[in-house]
Amino acid sequence: MEKSELRKISKQKRKSLNLKLISNKIVEQIESLESFKSSKTVMIFYPKEGEIDLRCLVRNEKKYCLPRLNGDEICPCPWCLGEDLILSKYNIYEPITHELSVADVDLIILPGLCADYTKNRLGYGKGCYDKFLEKCSAKTIFPVPDELLFDEIPIDNNDKKVDIIVTQSRIIF
Repeated sequence: MEKSELRKISKQKRKSLNLKLISNKIVEQIESLESFKSSKTVMIFYPKEGEIDLRCLVRNEKKYCLPRLNGDEICPCPWCLGEDLILSKYNIYEPITHELSVADVDLIILPGLCADYTKNRLGYGKGCYDKFLEKCSAKTIFPVPDELLFDEIPIDNNDKKVDIIVTQSRIIF
């Protein structure tokens, strides 16, 4: 199956899921991880429709940041729940704060559509996170519903694996 077809299938499948319940369970799983507990600065993403909602993680006493796109380059920017955001041309809410150094981020929780059991993730096709991860040494987590975890997904040479996949019922290291 090609990436474009799998993206279409995944987006359609997400529409049938109870993402509020799934998000809450995934957040509980993430909070139990040692890599989360030991992190100081965590980059999450502001959820678009159909995405896992991680905003309740922000109740923890850590520093959080959201990605802001500068062209096709991701810049981590500090963010606290309730702070103003702007809607980007990609229909993504982004912070208006200054950017942090990539080295300041301990843990990155990535958005996307689906994944496989070998820790490959399928994003939206722009490749911004794969480029960003080349510059990072932070641990990576990909939250995904069980229903969107496949045996195998198509990958390219530039696709980066994540360190941990978290679903509502399992954690894959």
